[in-house]
Amino acid sequence: MDPNETISEIKNKEELPEQADELKFDAPWQARAFSVVLTMYENDVFEWNEFQARLIEEVNADEPEGETLESVYYKQWISAFEKLLIDKDLCDSTELHKRTAEFASGERDASEFVAGVNHSHSH
Repeated sequence: MDPNETISEIKNKEELPEQADELKFDAPWQARAFSVVLTMYENDVFEWNEFQARLIEEVNADEPEGETLESVYYKQWISAFEKLLIDKDLCDSTELHKRTAEFASGERDASEFVAGVNHSHSH
């Protein structure tokens, strides 16, 4: 996946924020969030305007305080993506909230997705 090609493709078909081709991430999780959404879009899981509508709702509803613009934006990005997954019945909201709580509490750390890590323990 070449993000620049995907961004160009989306810009040709849909309206994308002007700064989209000047990607800036403050932390690796932001780049991962961006990549997951782009990958699912590239695989025709949803149309860009479906995601964009939810992102606009998140941006309009959120009043950020004390965080960088990029950090707030990618939190909004994740929230919009979660809502899209639930709306399209790609993810169960109860399971999503359960998993989110597991990560937030430290009960889960995504080690099951890391090659070479013993996955025999339960999560």
